[in-house]
Amino acid sequence: MKYLSLFSGIGGLYNSGMSQKELAVYYKISQPQICRIMKKLGIKSRVAKKRNQYGSNNDSWKGNKASYAALHYRVEKVRGKPSKCSMCETEKAKRYEWANMTGRYEYVYDYIRLCKSCHSKFDNVIINLIKKRT
Repeated sequence: MKYLSLFSGIGGLYNSGMSQKELAVYYKISQPQICRIMKKLGIKSRVAKKRNQYGSNNDSWKGNKASYAALHYRVEKVRGKPSKCSMCETEKAKRYEWANMTGRYEYVYDYIRLCKSCHSKFDNVIINLIKKRT
């Protein structure tokens, strides 16, 4: 119990708005230790607020260096799931995809909605154009 007396002010600091991480830095111990001490002292933890983790607010944000899949997920997050092909205008295809038009994958408005069939044709046209240039 002597050990806990060292942390007698922890409740006041926590109630004043300090987080468990901040308390850990203040007392020079780990956050899990702070959590255990608070439980022993009968201090209830606050419910964590929901934070905005979208885009650059996320610690894992890579910006334009994101993977191919992440860039396509970004498009889907901003523009939604495609449900109509922009080329053949079908709404009965089993699968729709976002196809990049110019190679600027980081720009979410540089994509077009295509059914899987039209996407394949579109990519083949682009590949043939590139081959002709070289």
